[in-house]
Amino acid sequence: MDNGSLSHEMAVEASLIFQIRERVENTIEVFGEWDYLSHQVVASPFKPVDYMDKMDVFGYRFIIDQRPTISKFLIIEIKRGRVRSADVLQLMKYVDWIKNEYAYGDYSMIEAYLVGASFHDDVSVDFESKIERNFIQGFRPAVAVKWENMKLVQYVYNENTELLDFMVRDTDIH
Repeated sequence: MDNGSLSHEMAVEASLIFQIRERVENTIEVFGEWDYLSHQVVASPFKPVDYMDKMDVFGYRFIIDQRPTISKFLIIEIKRGRVRSADVLQLMKYVDWIKNEYAYGDYSMIEAYLVGASFHDDVSVDFESKIERNFIQGFRPAVAVKWENMKLVQYVYNENTELLDFMVRDTDIH
């Protein structure tokens, strides 16, 4: 552990999934409640295992009283240390994958989070243009919609609770 960050990304991943499952207040305030969670889920066309892209955390939420109909998909990319601009693009690759493979072309079904102990200054440069996705929703009338549902989340290990504390960061990071 270094300045409140964990030394292994898998430790952050396991803690995050545990805290969502156990409905830890701070964690639920940031990420919400989810009906299904998994980790290291394939997010690329089939290829040799060593070359597959994998999402750190994937989940979904059912429409209330309409199980098994899914209302939202969750994608979380975790960096144990400092988040960089390239990490935003990595997460957006997963967002596009989920949109094509699971969400029927509907970005509004996706919530994305980029989690790290700190953020490099380059993350905020052109952040909105990197994540913005435009798509058509519905028909008769079809409506042009803009998606920007990615949040930057900082974590810190809390020695008193032995849990991770999460805080949504402004995209104007300095």
